[in-house]
Amino acid sequence: MNKSELIAAIVERLREEFEHFRTVSKRTRAAGNDSESKSEGKYDTRSTEENYLADGLAKQAAATAQAAAAYEDFEIPLFDTETPIQPGALIHLKFPDETAWFFLGPAGGGIEVPLAKFSVTVITPESPLGQQLIGLKIGEHTQAPRAEILAVE
Repeated sequence: MNKSELIAAIVERLREEFEHFRTVSKRTRAAGNDSESKSEGKYDTRSTEENYLADGLAKQAAATAQAAAAYEDFEIPLFDTETPIQPGALIHLKFPDETAWFFLGPAGGGIEVPLAKFSVTVITPESPLGQQLIGLKIGEHTQAPRAEILAVE
């Protein structure tokens, strides 16, 4: 599996999310400052609410930009059957009723990117699943959710 392609796909997805948050934040800010949103009384808070929402979206955009930047200098370690899981691992897990692929990355947890014939979910070492996987090897299990490690690349 080509991890360079995977990381490029993750960064591209993060950049798309950044542009989305930035665009929506600007549009929301403009709506909050528009004359149509001007307060019509002491209980009319449309403008204030629009600006709070724009602030939140701008923070999401900044966090997404920081996540993309975390991948710029990220060095991908090599894994063999005896290497414990650490950031940079592409992990195939078998759950009771399905299997799934996860990439343990430095940031961007929760996003999914297509790779070959399947989808890869990004998790971080701070996530509950990421915390459980750190240090484990092929054939070992996580507790909650219960899963067996089938492969680590």
